Amino acid sequence: MIKYKVIAEEIERRIRQKVYEVNTKLPTVDQLMIDFEASRNTIRKAIEILSLRGLVYQVQGSGIYIRKAEQEDCINIGNVKGISKDFLQKTIRSKLLDLTLIKADKELSKRMNCPIGTPIYRLKRQRFSDEKPLSIEYTYYNKEIIPYLNQEIAEKSIYSYIEDDLKLSIGFSDKFIHVSKLTADEAFLLDLPVGDPSLIVKETVYLANGLLFNISTVIYNYLEAHLFLQSEHY
Repeated sequence: MIKYKVIAEEIERRIRQKVYEVNTKLPTVDQLMIDFEASRNTIRKAIEILSLRGLVYQVQGSGIYIRKAEQEDCINIGNVKGISKDFLQKTIRSKLLDLTLIKADKELSKRMNCPIGTPIYRLKRQRFSDEKPLSIEYTYYNKEIIPYLNQEIAEKSIYSYIEDDLKLSIGFSDKFIHVSKLTADEAFLLDLPVGDPSLIVKETVYLANGLLFNISTVIYNYLEAHLFLQSEHY
């Protein structure tokens, strides 16, 4: 993981563990530069990540303030760090339902911006929050970028594996959100009645260098999933 992301993770850990108190200011940028032995630009990038996560906000001429964590245990649709890090107060468990290596057909190659025949990992996972069904995930990973996936990796945090083990930097994503009604299979997996509403998030995810490596469709249990997005007035 690149340095500004490591720093952002450490500052977030300190906020979560009350090392930095809510509704108070973070140390100054100059002090953070000393604490983390980092450049001003690196610290500013780390602060941008924390701002997108809804953890801090900046007041011109005053400093960087820590926000009250009202968004805990919400799905932050403004970032691409994965739900394992959104639900810090709950236990997230993944159950792998399918892992198959396929070749991209014409439709999939278009969606994943890769040549026809490219090897693609296709996964189906069931996610639980404190053992309550939270979501069903249908995901695809380009094997030429993510060379290896197995059940052990898939039942943990795939994004942590990509950044920590493969040393790849996840950059940005496009998300499209809509609602529908649960099919019989979806209702069974989410323990809800057939025809109940479902919240569907379709996502296209890129590495920091712009390579598209992952697309997904996630169907959420509307009783358990709460969305959060920080917005700013410009």
